[in-house]
This record gives sequence, C-alpha cells and structure tokens, in this order.
Amino acid sequence: MKQLLSFMNRPQQATDPVCGMVVDVKNPRGGTFEHKGTTYYFCGKGCRLEFADDPEGYLSGEKKVEM
Repeated sequence: MKQLLSFMNRPQQATDPVCGMVVDVKNPRGGTFEHKGTTYYFCGKGCRLEFADDPEGYLSGEKKVEM
C-alpha cells in the first residue's frame, strides 16, 4: 500500500512534443494544447505556439526543435 501511495503522489510528467523537455502536467509553464482529443503540455509559450501552428509536423517527427 505504501508503494501505491508513493506512486500516486509523484508529480505527473509529460514530454513537450516540440523540444522534448519534461513538463509537470499539473503546472505546465507553457500551457496546454488540445489536438484530436489529446492534451499536450509545453515547457514554454514558444513551444506551444510552434506546435499549434503545425501539430502534425511535430507529431510525425518531420519537425523538431533542438534545445
């Protein structure tokens, strides 16, 4: 039971689909963007705006920003 509680208290994380940085889903500094029913989380506003301009490009791997 102790392990389950420890798992539940961990910050949930996601990967920014533009730059690959790890983002805290409870407090994404760059906000979120919904695309085809999926919520994406961003490290900063710039990444969110880039993604909003061409989500399919980033999701397909055609586009990528190196940090």
